[in-house]
Amino acid sequence: MFYYFLVLLAVIGLAVNFSLNKIYQNHVGSGSRMIVIFNIITAACTAVIFFFINGFMNGFSISITPFSILMAALLALFCGSYSVIGFKIISMGNIAVYTLFLMLGGMMLPYFYGLIFLDEEFSILRLLGLILMVVSIILSGLDDNKSEDGEKKKSSTMFFVLCAIVFCLNGMTSITSKIHQLDTNVDMAVNPQTFVMLTAIIRVIFFSVVYLIIRLRDGKLPPLSRPAPVKIKLPIFGIMVASAAVDGLSYLLQLIGASHLPATVLYPLVTGGTIVLTAVAGLLLFKQKLSRRATIGIVLCFASTFLFL
Repeated sequence: MFYYFLVLLAVIGLAVNFSLNKIYQNHVGSGSRMIVIFNIITAACTAVIFFFINGFMNGFSISITPFSILMAALLALFCGSYSVIGFKIISMGNIAVYTLFLMLGGMMLPYFYGLIFLDEEFSILRLLGLILMVVSIILSGLDDNKSEDGEKKKSSTMFFVLCAIVFCLNGMTSITSKIHQLDTNVDMAVNPQTFVMLTAIIRVIFFSVVYLIIRLRDGKLPPLSRPAPVKIKLPIFGIMVASAAVDGLSYLLQLIGASHLPATVLYPLVTGGTIVLTAVAGLLLFKQKLSRRATIGIVLCFASTFLFL
């Protein structure tokens, strides 16, 4: 039960981080430059925080292996790619549908990976829980797929193609984390806190390249069309640091869970728990009202999580 408790803490951390992201967007908007800057700064803060965490735990003796660098690079590539693609998706259709595909990929692909490649135990109850969770996510996502005037949005074929790519990328993110934690050979895989630090460093590099591309694009625009210089105020920077700490610790707990829990249990629990707690946080912190369909979806999601215990 100890590792289930760690997963619960990880889920709470994800819900808190989503709330911090929402606060950040409420203050600075959700433009591509601001999202990329957010990723650069939070990743850099995560790298610094976990450098000291690893230092205090291991006497600042940090070992880095080619295998862990490869896995961290893949994680940064997958996460960074679906974040960048997300900019395009949001401009083409509803963000709720994008989130729907994102969550389903992060849950379903590692679930079936565990069954097929890791010989994890098949359970009718867990399969039923997975189906209920998929239904609950679809209910919530379709309910929000409306414009401000209440009319349903029509999305292009390319929109759904990009959503399918995001589905696969987030699924591969979860699978890559699981593969790294399965390798208990210290000559191959580094400890979880070092792995979080490595992933954060590579994410800084990835998003720095994306930011340079955006700046080059902006430089080609007419002067009056160029966005204003970005200024980060101290309270906003504080939100970034808090997000980095919470997100990093949550990911660390997920890595520990991945070492001891089957993928068929871990990722549905993380997905279901995050959906429920994020909805609760939205209701309490941002006064976001839930429709009847969304409420039914969240109740189903909450109930389905117990089928994985």
